[in-house]
Amino acid sequence: MILLIDVGNTRLKWAWLTTAGLSDQQAVVHRDVKPDLWNAALFDTSQKPERVLAANVAGDAMAKNLTRLTKKTYGVKIEFVTASRQFHELTNGYLDPSLLGADRWLAIIGAWTMAHSALCVVDAGTAVKVDSVDAHGQHLGGLIVPGIHMMREALLTRTSDIAKAVDMSTPSMAGILANNTIGAVSRGAVFALAGLADRAAEIIEQSTGVKPQLFITGGDAGMITGTMRARGEIVPDLVLRGLAVIAAQSR
Repeated sequence: MILLIDVGNTRLKWAWLTTAGLSDQQAVVHRDVKPDLWNAALFDTSQKPERVLAANVAGDAMAKNLTRLTKKTYGVKIEFVTASRQFHELTNGYLDPSLLGADRWLAIIGAWTMAHSALCVVDAGTAVKVDSVDAHGQHLGGLIVPGIHMMREALLTRTSDIAKAVDMSTPSMAGILANNTIGAVSRGAVFALAGLADRAAEIIEQSTGVKPQLFITGGDAGMITGTMRARGEIVPDLVLRGLAVIAAQSR
């Protein structure tokens, strides 16, 4: 039994890999939350993993915390997975492969394992990341923009009139376009990210001549898919699926 952990900027997700396959993903918010409030959920003492693998983009303090808690609870050393130059047919397209986020690399691995063809991954989390791979497994690079909540926060903290109007708005999401400021801010962020995903898929198809399979993951995946023109498959645990592939092949 192997415990797989995906630490994002806001949420911490995990699943168990057993001989029966990958368990359902579980998640808890860790950002601005005391570790005692989330580590009890993650570190289940009723189960004993032989290994613990993690992808962490939440910084050194989180890595040290996970290292300490894993050793204390399970008596094993946590294995942090990072991006590499190559993984089987996949080739990392970054000039410095080590600078590609572990979550992005693992999402690519998870998607490639499902598709084995040209693909585009949209990870809609605190930041929204777009990555593409051609039909030969060559990573073509990616895009990073603020996520829905970060866009909203920027408007609410860096403007005066919009922030004031938001405070006075009556929330309503009726219709395609918003009839109040808080709705306009929220829907504007969704439209912006849906447009990004659609345009990225179009450009990839134009440049490679192959329509990519579109995979959408991350906590806000459901918010943007309804506005997108392109049809994509929502895979909430795509990073954990990538971790499972790594774990299974490094036993």
